[in-house]
Amino acid sequence: MKKIIITGGPTNEPIDEVMKITNMSTGKLSVTLGECFLRAGYSVCLILNNCVNAEKLQCVEDSRGDLTTIWIETTEDMLQALKSQSGEENRADVVIHASAVGDYLADFSFLLEDVAEELYAKLSDLKSATDILAVLENPACKLDDSSKISSYQKNLTVKLGLTPKIIARLREWYPDSLLIGCKLLESVPKEELFDVAAHLCERNGMDYILANDLADLRAGKPERYLVAKDGFTGRVLDVPEDIFKFVDGELS
Repeated sequence: MKKIIITGGPTNEPIDEVMKITNMSTGKLSVTLGECFLRAGYSVCLILNNCVNAEKLQCVEDSRGDLTTIWIETTEDMLQALKSQSGEENRADVVIHASAVGDYLADFSFLLEDVAEELYAKLSDLKSATDILAVLENPACKLDDSSKISSYQKNLTVKLGLTPKIIARLREWYPDSLLIGCKLLESVPKEELFDVAAHLCERNGMDYILANDLADLRAGKPERYLVAKDGFTGRVLDVPEDIFKFVDGELS
């Protein structure tokens, strides 16, 4: 039985006990793809954020087939879930990394008035912009984010950091698998979209990237352009069933 791993939905990064950084991804594509591959007799592992449509997922879980669902919250959770599914004992024939992984996480929070006071107190020691930046990157006035931050802080500021790039690890974990990623840009010429996707494909050892434009999606155009490291392949995959047919054909 062929095995496919599909990631989907956003990742969530906590700011405090109740607030989080996320995005608008629903995971609909990934769940529908999972359904397509299950119907075709694949062993399917879905790695999903818990925001995905529960009713739609229930239909997939109730269908006959070999389905594993791993629920994640953060980017680190998804990274560890993908790593746990790698190796010879869990060999996947294909991985479709369709999750809208967030680019940023919350390093810490502070109030502008607090950091202003801290900078003022250290003014005589601050000789350059680099010195000021060092204070801003690690101020003593960080808020405690282990519980809910007060709702009445008009100058609340969140310092963002970068999340780990999951796509950069996939070829290491899945050396023999067909790897397909996704890239979304907004309101760019198609040539630029294809170039960015091809560079992403080559840099990370992916086989293909499904590239699309947010402006097109808003206009009701779901076209996903299949890009390889050498550029646009000429194939446009409009619906999940098109993606399934392409992947199934590649593995035949």
